[in-house]
Order: sequence, then C-alpha cells, then structure tokens
Amino acid sequence: MKHRIVLGTLLTAESRRTSISRLIDAVWGTTPPSTAGKQIRNAVSDLRGILAPSGAVITPAADGYQLDIGAARFDLREFHRHLGRARTLLGHQRPADAIAEFRAALSLWTGPMLSGIESAALQAQIAGVNEVRLSVAEECIDLELAQDRHKSLISELSIWVAENPLRERMAAQYVCALYRSGARARAFTVYEQVRRRLAEQLGLSPGPELLEIHQLMLREDTDAAGTCPAISSVPAASSTATTATTAATAAPDTLPSEIAHFVGRAGEIEVLLADGLRSGAQRVVSVDGMGGAGKTALAVHVAHRLAGHYPDGRIFLDLRGHSCDRAPFGHRAALRRLLLLSGLPEAELPVPGEELVRLWRSRTADRNMLVILDNAADAEQIGPLLPAGDGCLTLVTSRRRLTMTTLSPTRVLSLEPLSREEGYELFCRVLGDRHPKPLPDAVDGILEHCGDLPLAVSAAAARLRRRPSWPVAHLADRLADRRMRLAELQTEHGGLIACFDASYRHLSAGQQRLLRLLGAAEGDGTDVGSAALVAGLPPFLAEQLLEELVDEHLLMEPEPGRYRMHPLMKTYCAQLTGPDEVAGPMPAPRGMPAQPLVA
Repeated sequence: MKHRIVLGTLLTAESRRTSISRLIDAVWGTTPPSTAGKQIRNAVSDLRGILAPSGAVITPAADGYQLDIGAARFDLREFHRHLGRARTLLGHQRPADAIAEFRAALSLWTGPMLSGIESAALQAQIAGVNEVRLSVAEECIDLELAQDRHKSLISELSIWVAENPLRERMAAQYVCALYRSGARARAFTVYEQVRRRLAEQLGLSPGPELLEIHQLMLREDTDAAGTCPAISSVPAASSTATTATTAATAAPDTLPSEIAHFVGRAGEIEVLLADGLRSGAQRVVSVDGMGGAGKTALAVHVAHRLAGHYPDGRIFLDLRGHSCDRAPFGHRAALRRLLLLSGLPEAELPVPGEELVRLWRSRTADRNMLVILDNAADAEQIGPLLPAGDGCLTLVTSRRRLTMTTLSPTRVLSLEPLSREEGYELFCRVLGDRHPKPLPDAVDGILEHCGDLPLAVSAAAARLRRRPSWPVAHLADRLADRRMRLAELQTEHGGLIACFDASYRHLSAGQQRLLRLLGAAEGDGTDVGSAALVAGLPPFLAEQLLEELVDEHLLMEPEPGRYRMHPLMKTYCAQLTGPDEVAGPMPAPRGMPAQPLVA
C-alpha cells in the first residue's frame, strides 16, 4: 500500500515536484514513524525499478521527487487528450464525432481514480478528478440524448444513478431517457425516489434541472431544457389532451422548490421584497457573492415570497456562468430557453438571434413576470435577456461583481458568510432529528472550520446526519485537520471542491497563480506589498490582481489595501500545488504587458 500511495501522490502532482514531507503525510498522516524519510526513499527506489520498462522516470528535485511520465501510457493523460479532441469537435459543430471521443475517454476508466488507496492527503485531488469523469459522462449523455439515443442509454444511466444516487443531473438524464422511451410511469417513479432521497439524506429539494424536467413532463411539453433537449417521441394520450392544453395556456412557473432549510438573510430579504413590490421601469436586482454563499437560495426564497405579485409567470434559468463542465449560455441559446419556458411552442421559435430578442421583449412587454437569471457570467450575458415590461422584476445572481451601468440595476447586494447564530440554526435544521439538538458551543468549532459559509455548514450537517453514531465533537475533530477538511465536506454533487473549481477555472493564469501563492502563505491576510513580494511583481500589478480577485469574490477587502481569503478558499488554494510551489515570474493581468521578476 505504501508504494501505491507514493506513486499515486507523484502522479496527481502532474510532473510537479513533490516534497518528501508531503509524501510522508500522504502515507502516514499525522503519525509518521521515525524512519518515515528512509522508507519513502526506499519506496521511490523500488518504484524506479518497477517503472523503468515503461519509460517513466522519478528524479530527485530539491527536497523531494518529480515523476516524468515520458512516453509511458498514462490513462489520465489519454483521457484529457480525448477530452480535448471532443471539445474541438464540438466547436466545429461535429457532435457525433465528439461523442466518439467522449466515449473513448470514458472507456479508459474501470472505476474511481486510485480506488482502494486510503490517504487523507490525497482525497481532495482524487475527488476532483473523479468529479471530472462524472461531468464528462453527463456531457456525453446530453449529446446522445440530443441525437435521440434515449433507449440505448437507459441501462447505462440506471447504473450511473445507482452508483451516484444523489447526483441530480444524472437523475434528470435518466428520467428524461425513460420518458422519451415511453416509460412514463417509471420516469415519474424515479423522479419521486430521487426527490425523497434528497430530502431524507441531505434535507434538500430537487435542483433546477431535475425540477424543470419534472415540470415539463407534467405539461407533456415537446421540449425538455437542460439535460433533455427534445422530448418529442412520446405522444400525449387522448385522455390528457385537455390537461395539456390548459397547462400550455397557464402562466409559466419554473421556479425551483422552496429551499427546505433556508435561514437568515433577514436584511437582504427585506430589501429584495421592497424592490419586488414597488413599481418602476425595468427593475433589475443583482445578488453576488463567493461560491457557496447562498445566492441562488436567497433569490428562490424571495421569488416564492413574491410569486403572487407576478401573475403572468415566474421563470428560472441557470446561465451556467461558473460551471466546471458546461460552457455558459450564449444569447441565442438562453433566449430560446426563456421563450420555451414562457410557454412558446418550439415550432414558433425564429432562427435569427435578433428575432429572438424582439420576440422575447414583445412577449414580456405587457406582463407582470418575475425572472431569475441565475449563475450569470457577466453583464454582457444578461443584457439581451432582460424582460421589457415595467411590471417585470429580474433577479440576477453571480459570483462576480457585475458592472451593469448599462442595465440600470435597482439594487446590487453582496452576500457575506452567515452570522454565527444563523450558521448554528442552519446546522441544526439540516441535522434534523438524527441527533439530539447540540448546544451552540458544541457546534462552534464546526462552524469556525466552515467559515460560516452556507454550503459548507450544510455539507457538515449532512455528513453528521449520515453518521448518526458520530458525536458532534468527532466531526469537529475531523474538520480540524486542514488536509482532511475539504474531503470531509464533499457531497454527491462535488461539494466545495467542485464549487471552488468552477470559480478557479474561469480565472486568468496570473490570477490563479496569485491565489495559489496566497494559499501557501502563512496567515489569511495580506496587503499589496506582501503580495507583490511573494509573487515577484511590481506593486501596481499586484494591486490590480488583488482587486480583480475581490471582484471575483475570491478575496475579501475588509479595509482599503488589506485583503483576506476565506479560510476554506485558502485550504483549497493551498492544496492545488502544495506548499512547495516556488514563486517565479507571474503572467501579467489581462491586457497588461508581461513584467520581469523584481528583486
């Protein structure tokens, strides 16, 4: 097992240097033997002999080792090569060929990465790679559903869903494939099973994709957005024709279900309700905050409170602005989705993008509608999607502080982590009755390790809910280990790792590197001078990068010139490369010339 853990650690480093101390942590955790260093060196020597025929080489590098794969076959590298070719083919509008590449990539997997290896230090990296595999499977299945391969996918999807019972996107795909194959009763049964499982195990309601598929099935719609692009092969039964006609003329309502354990945000709710109840031209309210802060939950909660004041419809659309596995919606795709969700038959959709804009504005000009544009990438993505009527309200959520001067927003709200009292209430609600209600002091350490971030608090409570034999103090002790923390807060949806991945991957190379360096630095705070020193940058460039990261909600600025990283984000960034990354020349911010390393 020791040799496998050492090799796994070197492989996940992806050709970067791995220190001996990190290898020791991976093998023994916090209780290494006195001979740990010698045992690591012996294991590396053994591995060199084992790997020699393949062409892979392990070489010394400073206080550690570096694995050069060379010409050896490495399944993960082949996986990414197929994935890259699939993306290119999609860009050239060749979905059938892209599917073949996706399938070639997925065929390399026989199970989860490094299955059977137990190493707390490796869990975050392993979980991230396994999440990529599942996301690629979902993307491939989406393409195949669009090509009417629903019947051939049912068996495969049943296995995926059995192995990942709380993964909503796969469940939605399974429901879609069943429905389009004519197994309508089974489709509704699977939906109900997933809904109950989410409520019982996580205390959650179905998310937007799964809920949207369910609502479209109830309407016997010929379009299923998201994971099911075109439910068209199942004719409506004659006995339901009247019901379908009535649904088509009813006001659309695609809001996700009310958040089961929503707590706090009293001040923000009061402000949003006031904006939602007043009259005025093109009311646009933007809610921003770091990933996991609860922006979508707040928007959906307020939308349900305001629903009665918008009788012409309530529409929710995920714009995919920050997603690891799917590109953000372009204007045309988003407008088509909005028009379909508003009740327009697909046959009446125009092709030119300009016509889509005009049609959307005309359909909303005289209506009182509430529209949630969730997970927006930037203000440019939002502009053409705004409803035209003075009676409409648009709630926009984004991880990025949006520059919306052309959109004249009524309000811009930025969400901070919960107060300690709100975090305690959320923890107890998610925990439910599986444990006696803990005292605030018993939960305080858990909330501290979670940084009072709603997503982390919910994940921690759900973890304890699934382990009724654990005392609260046991979970607090596990979260106290920074190397274990993110792995402990994993969920079927990827948890914090997937959430932070989605933010990190949308950054420039310079922004990413500065985050990594700040993650490896001591303490949670920094200033311009310290950041410039650790990054090897002139102060004005360091300040520009810091301010950009504040706008991305990846750094906080509690006072001018002082910056702080959320403790969970710091843990995530520190694990991206390990503490042994050496500061060197940093790529310049977007639009800036490259600068030399300063002394």
